[in-house]
Amino acid sequence: MHVDKKSVSNQTSTITYTHIKTEGSSSICFMFSGLGYTYEKPLLYYVTMLMLKHGIEVVHIHYTYPKELMTKSTDEIADVMMKDIDLVLQDVLSHNDYKNIIFAGKSIGTIPLIQQIMKGEAYKAATMLLLTPLLTRTELFESLLESTHKGLIVIGTRDHYYNESVYQLKTKKMHIEVIENADHSLDVFYSPSDSLKALQTVMSRIEMLL
Repeated sequence: MHVDKKSVSNQTSTITYTHIKTEGSSSICFMFSGLGYTYEKPLLYYVTMLMLKHGIEVVHIHYTYPKELMTKSTDEIADVMMKDIDLVLQDVLSHNDYKNIIFAGKSIGTIPLIQQIMKGEAYKAATMLLLTPLLTRTELFESLLESTHKGLIVIGTRDHYYNESVYQLKTKKMHIEVIENADHSLDVFYSPSDSLKALQTVMSRIEMLL
């Protein structure tokens, strides 16, 4: 295993990323964090560990945005984030030929995934891991209804972005995991044991897709 930390730029943006490489791998997982939920937090940390266990390379994209970004429309948020994300995708994929691509997004990180990456032709065969997506944003929900991607949607019933219609998104390829009493961090308040069980459930679900 080898860890590269790089930055890429265009005329308006500079973004850094961490690429965790495994020798001879033909698979890669690009990870998009939440605004405050970074790659050191339990959910994304263990998703990273799970990928490495299966010999899948991991790219952590390090972006920072002001909280005011969340007041913009869903498409505006996706546009802002994709300008940064595209720089990383182009840099990594121009130097490597991967047979399997996985995208894992947490919270705001699911917006560019759903609104742009899942709508394009380039990543039609990619697996999508949508961790606590912002389902109360109508545009995201409607986009997911039209998607044919394979993957997993995970959300808790105490998440303020939870939508009771989430099961409408279940297809042969897209699986749904609803965690009872879990919040936006997938923590079950005041219950460490239930929080750990929730984490284990999510890891098991993801592993079934790898």
